Amino acid sequence: IGVIVLVALTVGPAFAHDNFRIIGTVTRLQKTLIDVKNADGKTVNIKLDKQTAVTRDKKKVDAAELKTGLSVVVDAYGDSEADLLALEIRIVPPITKR
Repeated sequence: IGVIVLVALTVGPAFAHDNFRIIGTVTRLQKTLIDVKNADGKTVNIKLDKQTAVTRDKKKVDAAELKTGLSVVVDAYGDSEADLLALEIRIVPPITKR
């Protein structure tokens, strides 16, 4: 029974990821990383992988369409904003300041 408890305690936290939504402008783009600057001026580094979907107008597009300066909405998950993996990146019309 002690082994089962130990396994449950070590496996449980591995699945405790939170969902995040980052809205902003692409400031840097690499093959496996995107930096997005939000409205507060904070830049968030987000990892990309083969499963990251890139869309525009609800249609899947190639990741090569991502460029610096584009406005995006990124749905990601991770333990914190410092450790995020992008699930979907939506290219959206330019975001205007209020």
